[in-house]
Amino acid sequence: MLLHAKSKMLSIHKKMEIMDEDDRVLYTVESKAISIHDTTYIRNAVGETIATISHKPISLHETHEIEFADGERVEVRTEWFHVMNDVIDLDGLGWQLRGDVLQHNYEFVNQLGAVMARTHQKWVSLHDVYYIDVLDEGQLDRIVCIYVALERIIREREIRRENESGVIGASAAAHHSDQQD
Repeated sequence: MLLHAKSKMLSIHKKMEIMDEDDRVLYTVESKAISIHDTTYIRNAVGETIATISHKPISLHETHEIEFADGERVEVRTEWFHVMNDVIDLDGLGWQLRGDVLQHNYEFVNQLGAVMARTHQKWVSLHDVYYIDVLDEGQLDRIVCIYVALERIIREREIRRENESGVIGASAAAHHSDQQD
């Protein structure tokens, strides 16, 4: 199943829609403009919240926690010392994300080493458009939620890199205001 995600980068509320190949919205993602816990909500096509994602501010690694509607919790945490490619552990599932995270080219790999999904970015687009090729549809909700958490990590890295270089672009400034959730 091929999904695509469209992000509205310059909105006050960080919003994203994840659609199927026929442009039907399967998931909506929203972060509030002002929030103490920096929480993102993921809802299915009928509006039910399937998961919430929150940032763990005190951590040696970039860490986000996903809490699914059934109470299961998964941490999305980057590993250190992977210079060429990123490896992100998904504690609680035994999965990893492997690849070039900043280029949005990575794979979801289960504990047996099987690829469950792949992502990539559409380079020529008016909006940020990302593709998720889901190979294991039985894990669709989890893959989408983990994808969203990883997008948050990527945005935080971009802002940090821009701040370190002394250049804050319009998208980074808009995202920074979104991160005040």
